[in-house]
Amino acid sequence: MEEEAQNAADGTCRVLVLGSGTSTGVPIIGCSCPVCTSADPRDNRMRLGLHLTYKGFHLQIDTSPDFRNQALRFRLPRMDAVLLSHCHADHVLGLDELRRYNQLQKESIPLYCLAPVARDVKRIFGYIFNPPPLPPDVRVFRPKLTLHDVEERTPVKIGPFWVRMLKVPHGPVQSTAFRINAGGRHLVVATDVSAVSPALLDWMRDAELVLLDGLRPRFHSAHLSQGECHRILRTCGCKQGRLLHIGHNVLHEELLRLYPPPFSPTYDGEELTL
Repeated sequence: MEEEAQNAADGTCRVLVLGSGTSTGVPIIGCSCPVCTSADPRDNRMRLGLHLTYKGFHLQIDTSPDFRNQALRFRLPRMDAVLLSHCHADHVLGLDELRRYNQLQKESIPLYCLAPVARDVKRIFGYIFNPPPLPPDVRVFRPKLTLHDVEERTPVKIGPFWVRMLKVPHGPVQSTAFRINAGGRHLVVATDVSAVSPALLDWMRDAELVLLDGLRPRFHSAHLSQGECHRILRTCGCKQGRLLHIGHNVLHEELLRLYPPPFSPTYDGEELTL
């Protein structure tokens, strides 16, 4: 596949899993199942978030309602840019927390997404992107964000990364898969996807790492099952893969026995490299 590649292979891209869980997080409120009461820290799954660092640049994928806790837990020092996959609550409702990074960095933070996602972001966060007029003596602490809507499949340069975006089915709606090029090494992220198209499969074939939706053992109309996710990872041609967006249906240790490396379940705090 032709890429807008950076040919230099210097530097290491690090991928930190901030949250590996589904929309409820794990443990789920009011649940006493073996997973929700597990003492294994890998069974504590915050809502989804990924943080990439490469050549000093910090790229965030999605800002869940757990984003503040994730930023504190993992001591995230900067936010140079953010990718948004879609506007479900578990992927965007931490967006307001970026205002603290505005203070630290003294600059606006760019957000990148497909045009339908940009429309939803503007609607949900109207107080950021279309604020009402205020008297001159009133100051409001809003995030300063610059929204960029990106053409599907068109490479866009974000710091040292090249990023492409692809619409993917997420049950009755759509989400976005990302193919991220860091110095000629490739990461594919599809966090919420119910079927893998030929285009997405093509993106996975030569990737160093694929992070793919694997919600639970049985069928779900809006997500891949764990068995289907693992089959795709194992057969698509990528070098290594991880199941993510995981629910409370199975213990991490059990998942690991079913799906050992290099195509295994991820967990909060796992750091991967390209």
